[in-house]
Amino acid sequence: MNVSSRIRVREDPVVRRAQIIEEGIRLIGLHGYNGFTVQALATRCGISNAGLLYYFGSKDALLLAFLAELERQDRELLEPLVARAIGRGDAPSSRTVVIALLRTVASRFTESPALGRFAVMLQCESIDPSHPAHDWFLSRETMAFDMFVSLVTGLTPDPQSTARQLVALMNGLAQQWLRADRPFDLEIEWEKAVTAILPALFEDESDSNRI
Repeated sequence: MNVSSRIRVREDPVVRRAQIIEEGIRLIGLHGYNGFTVQALATRCGISNAGLLYYFGSKDALLLAFLAELERQDRELLEPLVARAIGRGDAPSSRTVVIALLRTVASRFTESPALGRFAVMLQCESIDPSHPAHDWFLSRETMAFDMFVSLVTGLTPDPQSTARQLVALMNGLAQQWLRADRPFDLEIEWEKAVTAILPALFEDESDSNRI
C-alpha cells in the first residue's frame, strides 16, 4: 500500500462521520427528532444500521453529535464578533461591530438553511421537558439572552427586556421563514425590527452601517 492509500484509509472515518452528521441534521430538520430513525439515516448514507452505530453507538449519541456540530458552527461564526462587540466603547466603529454581529445572527439562517431548520425544529420539540435536547436548548437560550443583554447595555433603558424581545424576534422570524418555505427576506425583516427596537444603535450611523 502506498502512502497516499494509507492517508485515504485514515481519512475515511472522518469523512464518513461528517457525512452522517450532515445527513442527520438534514433529516431532523425535515422530520424532527421524534420522526428520525437510525434506519432512515443509515439508508440515506448508504450504510447498514450496524455500520452507522459503529461510529456513534446510539440514537442519543447521534443527537449529541448533531448538537455539537450546531454549537461548533455557531461559535466559529459568532464568537469573534461577540468578543469584540461586548468589549466595545461608545465609538461609532464599536457600534459597527454590534451591527455586524446582529447581521450575522440572521445571515447564519440564510447561508445554512438546513442547519437553521434543524435548530428551529429541535427548539420547538424540546419544549417538552422529557425531550433529550430540552436542557441543551434551555442552556442555549439562556446564553443567547445573556449575549443580547451584554450587547444592548448602554443602548436601551431596559437591556433585559430588549434582549428578550430580540431573542423572541429571531426565533419567531426564523420559524415563519422556514415554515412557509422562505417567502420573505429574513435579513431585511430582521433589520427593520432591530432598527425599531434599538434606534439608539443607529444614531449618527450612515445607512451603509445598517444591518
